Amino acid sequence: MQRWRGWLIAVLLMVLFVRSTHAGTQAPALQVDAKAALLLDADSGQVLFDQNATVRIAPASLTKLMTVYIAYDALRGGTVRLDEQVSISQQASKMGGSQVFLRTGDRVSVENLLQGVAIVSGNDATIALAEHLAGFPAAFVARMNAKASELGLSDTRFQNPHGLSAENQYSTARDMARLALHLIQDHPAALQLHSMKNFEYNGIKQQNRNLLLGKDPRVDGLKTGWLEETGYHIVLTGKEGERRLVVAVLGARNERSRHEIALRLLNYGFKNFHNVYFFRPGDRVKNLPVWKGAEDLLAISAKRPGIVTVRNGVPEPTLTYQLPEKLIAPISEGQKVGEAVITAEGQETARVDLVAMNAVPRGGWMRWILHSLLLLFN
Repeated sequence: MQRWRGWLIAVLLMVLFVRSTHAGTQAPALQVDAKAALLLDADSGQVLFDQNATVRIAPASLTKLMTVYIAYDALRGGTVRLDEQVSISQQASKMGGSQVFLRTGDRVSVENLLQGVAIVSGNDATIALAEHLAGFPAAFVARMNAKASELGLSDTRFQNPHGLSAENQYSTARDMARLALHLIQDHPAALQLHSMKNFEYNGIKQQNRNLLLGKDPRVDGLKTGWLEETGYHIVLTGKEGERRLVVAVLGARNERSRHEIALRLLNYGFKNFHNVYFFRPGDRVKNLPVWKGAEDLLAISAKRPGIVTVRNGVPEPTLTYQLPEKLIAPISEGQKVGEAVITAEGQETARVDLVAMNAVPRGGWMRWILHSLLLLFN
């Protein structure tokens, strides 16, 4: 009896050890003291933390992320230049809240206005930029909302370009994180702008409201915001090695709290998750045999990255291909010929279209007849 009791105790201890070891590999439960928050991986686009991320909240000066996006669209399209001079209107110079302290009649470059918007959140610089790009602020806001729809920001509505209180102006932590990600990916120069720690105009030097710049070497953007009725916001991004994360925190209790929460989420993402890279857009994924074609093989590539973010300590994700049994010419360049499916923790995480890297025209009549006969027996 004593021997059986000892054996039972040993088994129980082993079970407890296995459970505790497994629990140690899981990302710890997390909750933050803010109205809403979201953490996502920039490469995979996967959400790693979500707390009320679809709750609509006034975005405050996070609105200016879209203002900057629209401005960079105009720069890329060639309708405006960085060295272009803007005459400051009375409406712009009279704006309250955060300011660059522009004066009516000043001549300021588009580049300096962009810096004033991104670095010190100047409402005066924002209006001046909106007027220059669209004629008047309301027309600029129409562009902002059109771009929000184009980018899939379904829970965002802008009423002004600066973010001061306005009825029916709202966004979410999810949409703000996605907007930041689009800005980083579509206009990389904007990230350099948001990473600048200081801005000076007319002898007045001001510090970037993102106080984590320079304090944490991983952090290189993006934007803060505040309204009395909603609290303190921040959209933060940071890079560690090859990985970049984006954090959105809305409605923190104070300035210090928003930075602490954002940094906590950044640390959580880097510590508890890692990326597995299967392929990048344009990589040759496979060579497939082609029937009845001028060529025997077709190279296929992926339209999107084959990247998945997984929790540390869980089994690595797997990659499978869904391809046609027989590929028959003609095949055009860019034609979809199959899909790559990435599975992690027993669930499909990503499905990526595979396309032809080159065209394969129909082969000559001798090849066509030969392959037709061979197909009868395959």
